[in-house]
Amino acid sequence: MMWSMVSNTNKVPTLAPRKSLYFNVVHQGHNKTLTVEGGGVNATVIQPDIAATNGIVHIIDRVLGVPFTTVGRKLATDPMLNKTYQLGKTNNFNIQLDDTSKKFTYFVPRDFAWNRMEARFPSAHKKMFMKDYDYHVKQILERHLVVDDKPLTMQMLKKYSNDSLTLPTIRDVLKLRVKESDSIQDPELQSLDGGYYIEWNNEWIHVFRPDVECTNGVIHVIDSVLLQDSDIVVSAAPTPSLSLGLGTAAALFLSLLAAHLL
Repeated sequence: MMWSMVSNTNKVPTLAPRKSLYFNVVHQGHNKTLTVEGGGVNATVIQPDIAATNGIVHIIDRVLGVPFTTVGRKLATDPMLNKTYQLGKTNNFNIQLDDTSKKFTYFVPRDFAWNRMEARFPSAHKKMFMKDYDYHVKQILERHLVVDDKPLTMQMLKKYSNDSLTLPTIRDVLKLRVKESDSIQDPELQSLDGGYYIEWNNEWIHVFRPDVECTNGVIHVIDSVLLQDSDIVVSAAPTPSLSLGLGTAAALFLSLLAAHLL
């Protein structure tokens, strides 16, 4: 495949079973950079389109399939996961993702998922990127993050969830089912890209990139945000906290005391 044929977020199957490469074209001003992700490693194509008699060669700057970053660093460097990373800066949520003493399974909405949410709930999406709503954002991200004694691959999750599966997330619990597209009785889903789907709140969500390996866990890139109607209230602005200066508080106390004595 030549660079000119690569559209943004292009998925290409490899010879390894259930393994794909994911190409991205990153725009920086007038410059364009081609990146490729595989096996948890994001590499930059430093010399594309080298013609051979039986194909095309792209020279990259890293070995794919040998993870060397934490979940936190992977989130920070993957262009497809930029919005989740930016939201994770809220209340220092991302800091824990660099802890190598823990094992994480993180269901990460890609930018496409946040764009879908913006189209459906524009007011809620706007408020999620406002400082006043950082507490709500933290709660939503906590629903996506599982901490266990081992990272959970999609094959493991499918095996455990014959009926339903309850996972302990940072916030509470995550109840879901995992299936592959050919086992879902929905012609529309079967006609889409094959692979894994998770069912959450009666919605089947495509796992766009399963099993992105990191040194302290695994990321599953999903096509929808695990969002409930009650997560963000968009009808009114947050109520400002009431604070009194020391002098004002002292004066108020003396006034109340004098009124009581009288």
